[in-house]
Amino acid sequence: MGRTLQYIRGQLRWALFFIPFTFYFLLFSVAGVLVYNWLLSNNTQPGSSFADIFTLLLKAAVWFVAVIVGVAIISSLLAYLVFVWRMKKNNIQFSIQSKAAAANNGNKPTQRIIIAIAPLLKPLLGFIKLRLQYDDKQFSPKFALVQQQQKKLFSSQYMGEYHWQLPEIKEYRIEKLVLYFEDMFQFFSFTIALPVSNRFYTSPFAPAIANMPVSPRKTEDSATRIEELKKVEGEYLNYKNFENNDDVRRIVWKIYAKNKELVVRTPEVLDPTASHAYIYTSFYTAFDIAGNSTAEIFFLNYYKTMLWGVYQQLTKQGFALRLVADQPTPTLPNAAEQDLVQYALSTSKWQADKNITQLAGAKDASVIIVSSFCHADDIAVLLNNQSAYTTIVFVKLSNSLQSTYLIQLVQWLFIQQEKNEVEMYKTNWRLSLLRRTILDNEHKLETLLGKHSRTLVL
Repeated sequence: MGRTLQYIRGQLRWALFFIPFTFYFLLFSVAGVLVYNWLLSNNTQPGSSFADIFTLLLKAAVWFVAVIVGVAIISSLLAYLVFVWRMKKNNIQFSIQSKAAAANNGNKPTQRIIIAIAPLLKPLLGFIKLRLQYDDKQFSPKFALVQQQQKKLFSSQYMGEYHWQLPEIKEYRIEKLVLYFEDMFQFFSFTIALPVSNRFYTSPFAPAIANMPVSPRKTEDSATRIEELKKVEGEYLNYKNFENNDDVRRIVWKIYAKNKELVVRTPEVLDPTASHAYIYTSFYTAFDIAGNSTAEIFFLNYYKTMLWGVYQQLTKQGFALRLVADQPTPTLPNAAEQDLVQYALSTSKWQADKNITQLAGAKDASVIIVSSFCHADDIAVLLNNQSAYTTIVFVKLSNSLQSTYLIQLVQWLFIQQEKNEVEMYKTNWRLSLLRRTILDNEHKLETLLGKHSRTLVL
């Protein structure tokens, strides 16, 4: 019964989109009839020349309004019919994308949704409004694009920005475009739905991250040189079996005394071609977070922004970075390296399949990034198998509820959120049974990582 009511409600909502007149027309019609009858009934001199002139002027005014409204409706209907004709000829092009931009002061990053439709005939002094169906029958509000100043008086391309209230950093799938052709008075609205198949993603912003020490652990292309020589540690655990041409002064006598094996330490070398730093990211969660909106949405947004901030910080150090994700990620054709990384981070999700301990064998890792959802016991296994040259970045998710970060995130997600909506995440987290478990785990992680030579807590 519940599914039936939900289906009926969805069908009624969809049918309401196609009503050809608006509330303004109903209000105008009722007000116009009442005013017209009131003026006629309040004629103080019936049968006089003044009354005849007054009635004539009143009818002229009615005809004038009817002509103006008629011209507005005809222009909207004409634009609608032209679009239907072009759509039947498969001559409509539609694109949507998300672009990041910084404000003039550079301190308040924002994000814009850019929508373009062509060819399109705009009603005379009228409006074209849109509604998007996305992610399995979810609908955006009805909106009009904020257009840039056009040089042409008449243009067949409709393009502009939309500040959409999107709460998550992820990829959104657009399924239908609903177009409204409205007259200048917004009395009538001729609606048509255009099936589309388009995707766009909201990208994380890059918060300020402290400079972190990183050592390249692998060289992929010996033909590529870097400007500055970088120290690169030796293979495996910096040891290898003793060979005839090895320097006896590099024999590790402690290992010989214990195991009677002659091994030498592989020295660090100044390699002009060693510039690749591998970044391993973990979205693994060892805890049950299902149904917790703060953990599933807000913490995930925070984690993605921290990952992107770390990546942006490392790009300034001159390394060729390689991001290794713990889950399959879609790719963007013909995209730059940074765009691919940003897209991979935006589309990643919390997962419970690939444990963080599987990264223990990643000997080429320069940076490993973990969250509060990784169990302390698993991190201990990871540290025991990693070199001292590996930098461990710990993203403390509880820090995301600090007011400074909340302001930045709200600005980036182009949402003018109500204060109680932000407080909803805080309240949800305070009342969550998971809160104490995560806080205890964070304390254990900080204590454990404090013994590692290279650790950064965010």
